[in-house]
Amino acid sequence: MSRFCTHCGKLLKDDERFCTSCGTPVTDDGQASQSQEDAQADVTVQSAHQPAPAPQPEAGATQQWATPAGSAPQQPIPTAVPQADAPAAPKNNNALFIGIIAVLVVVIIALVVFFMIKPFDKGADDSKGTTIEKVKIDHDDDDVSVKGDPNKLDDDDDNAHDAATISEQNVYDQLSSYYSRLSDLDQQVRDCATTFNTYYLKDDRSSRQSASDAAEALEDQIGDLKDEVEDLDVPIDSQNYSSWKDIITLYDDLENRIDVICDAWEISLEYSSPANHKDEIVAPLARDNVAGTNDNKYRLDFEDRYPGAAPVEVK
Repeated sequence: MSRFCTHCGKLLKDDERFCTSCGTPVTDDGQASQSQEDAQADVTVQSAHQPAPAPQPEAGATQQWATPAGSAPQQPIPTAVPQADAPAAPKNNNALFIGIIAVLVVVIIALVVFFMIKPFDKGADDSKGTTIEKVKIDHDDDDVSVKGDPNKLDDDDDNAHDAATISEQNVYDQLSSYYSRLSDLDQQVRDCATTFNTYYLKDDRSSRQSASDAAEALEDQIGDLKDEVEDLDVPIDSQNYSSWKDIITLYDDLENRIDVICDAWEISLEYSSPANHKDEIVAPLARDNVAGTNDNKYRLDFEDRYPGAAPVEVK
């Protein structure tokens, strides 16, 4: 006769002692033992009120779930086993994130400390500058006290006198140098006048040209020396101030005397036969003569002024 499991109702084979579906032992008459059924029922009731935690599957093991009483057994669910060639799981970035935050915190703290300490450094610099300025003020006060010393005033007066003496000596030396040239320049102007009288009417143009070039070179030389004398910085209270003015006038006399000779040479060189143009050529020579005479006023002033224009040495 066919046997069935009294617990799950599965058809049993004749020689089976346990149900292959639920594992319930059977008796020879196909009935499950009462004790086994009671135990199974207690387990079922306990499982309904307080389910036991499922055990953690081991790697490579097959995961099984408890089968409730009266239900068909479920097929085991295989647990995924990592393959040897599968890519590794990405590393946790928490450590990197924490490191970045730590660096930012350090930088912020450093900036806060810098800006907090900087005003104190500036205050220290200002304090140092104030100290230096105080030293300068004290030094100036010392100078004032020294200047108030009567003995020092006497020394300053002596130094001022020495400085004035040196300046006066310098004026004398320079004026003496320019004054000593006047005599030689006066003679050269006279020589140019003599040469003019000798050649201005001759047909020899080369001789006239040479004499004209010499007169122009002398005029340039006198003009340059006159400018140098005028540029001298001679104080008005100098003892040689009047001498300086006279020397300037003497150079001006020489310049005017040689200038009329150069103008006359220019007219002479316009003609190949200047003899026929005598009056025209000598006309410039008469323009600076004293009225009614043949005396050049600049020559007369030079002769009169020159002896008294010598600078005086201060002793």
